[in-house]
Amino acid sequence: MSNPTVYMAPKVSEHNKYSELLTKSIEENGLQVEHYDKKNTLKPAKGDIVHLHWPGNSYRASNFPLTIVKSLLFAGLLLFLKIRGVRLFWTVHNIWPHSTGKNKWDYMMRKFILSVCNKGFVMSETVKREVIETFGVSADKLIVTPHGHYVDAYVGKGTDIRKRFGIPPEQFLFLFVGRINAYKGIEKLVEAFVSIKMESAGLLIAGKVDEGYKLDYIDPVNDGSIKVYPHFLDDHELVDYLHAGNVMVLPYNQITTSGSAILALSHYKPVVAPKLGSLSEYVSEGCGILYDPADPDGLRKALAMSVNMNMNEVEKNISKKLAELDWQGIAGKMIKVYTGTKRYEVNA
Repeated sequence: MSNPTVYMAPKVSEHNKYSELLTKSIEENGLQVEHYDKKNTLKPAKGDIVHLHWPGNSYRASNFPLTIVKSLLFAGLLLFLKIRGVRLFWTVHNIWPHSTGKNKWDYMMRKFILSVCNKGFVMSETVKREVIETFGVSADKLIVTPHGHYVDAYVGKGTDIRKRFGIPPEQFLFLFVGRINAYKGIEKLVEAFVSIKMESAGLLIAGKVDEGYKLDYIDPVNDGSIKVYPHFLDDHELVDYLHAGNVMVLPYNQITTSGSAILALSHYKPVVAPKLGSLSEYVSEGCGILYDPADPDGLRKALAMSVNMNMNEVEKNISKKLAELDWQGIAGKMIKVYTGTKRYEVNA
């Protein structure tokens, strides 16, 4: 009997390296992976695998009437594949789409997707519990497989980012990189940084700003220690920015799994973040500082504490965590789940 083909949706994403790294590792473990899109919608045959990652784009449209039509077509496709004998899987990267948040239509569709899938993959025990509570699925429907690391996934250009922005080499630099929008908590970060009044520290915020979101709250409180680059960072620039910072700060208002936190750890940068979603399972003890998001002073205190971390100890702790996030192990165990050979739980 020939090996099944994995149809990955998507096989490669322009937004991050996750799909590409997962695909590469699955292929190295012996299975063929194809990109799943409109061109090969009906191509998967009995025994093949369709693995969804961000299904919201497959059922949502620009207006509600079109969303209904698109949702019905997508639901029909999944049922057709199921009847054909295709094995369906969904990695629940986010409980709710970032663009819409929680709503009844997404609840209905996401609950349906989980019901027709053979298994759902989640990236931490915390997210598993949240999916069970939110959608009422059984615990054995969900398999914990962590988000792999980004070690050697990105290569920098060698640009001296500190020199570009006039940041002294000796200055302790808090860093935020990534898409900038309301749920990222940038306003809280600026407020907390200003309040610590640390003359020897700076803050660098870099990333594409979502349409409609304004950063006009920064200039009135900026004494020059806050640098902002409100533009898209390509993969190579991203590495150079990471090298410039001492600590990555991710003050999210909501999050399920943070690829940015894993990216920071992959470059041996400690992370300051709230105890939300799966962050506590990735930013484990000694890899950064997690604060209580309900504490209005939590972020400020975490920033102040991070300056005094023992970086030699931090790097040792991060090395241990990265060993747990090896892609080969994750892919090998995921394949076992694909084929139904054995159920694995891989804890972050």
